[in-house]
Amino acid sequence: MKKLLKKHQQIYFVPQDIKGAFAAEIKNVTTKDIDVNISDNDAAYYKTQDVIETFAIVDDGMLYFKAVVQDIDTENNILKVSYDNEKCELLQRREYTRVDFEKEFTLTNGDKDCVCKCIDICAGGMKFATSELLNTTQDYKIEFTLESTIPVQCYFKPIRVLPQKGTKQKNIVSGRFIALKNIDKIAIVQFCFKKSMESTNK
Repeated sequence: MKKLLKKHQQIYFVPQDIKGAFAAEIKNVTTKDIDVNISDNDAAYYKTQDVIETFAIVDDGMLYFKAVVQDIDTENNILKVSYDNEKCELLQRREYTRVDFEKEFTLTNGDKDCVCKCIDICAGGMKFATSELLNTTQDYKIEFTLESTIPVQCYFKPIRVLPQKGTKQKNIVSGRFIALKNIDKIAIVQFCFKKSMESTNK
């Protein structure tokens, strides 16, 4: 495989405890090792020989691989991991993978909480059905969960609102997330990747 990772590129690390997930800029990279800066708070979730999941957005799509923690230099705040360049997987030629995700969630419209049903999701946004007529010039507070019970809270900006065919009360809304925490974005990327791989391997 050609060298896909480059210096100064952003990369995402996900340890066993996803609370320690973080994004960083690559300081140094070879076909075997990657060095990034890591904060003291994030370093607490990593130890040598841990196997972690790693994601990066590259020119050809989403790159995924598992890496092994080689060293945590707390004095200089450097995390070094090793990886097998030949085992990296390219997900697809788009920045964010969109997967089916049929689950109800809460959207706040003014002083009213509305139950909406998600249709699909990616790290950038989602599509859902709702009886509410949402305004594309307004942002709405939403809360949903993935596979865990930990809620993802952020704002949602509708981009397209279309009546659902065959109904008079439902609208199909597509839009993007606003003020999404980095750790939640990583969780969604990880979730979408796994669901996409499950579908591919069926």
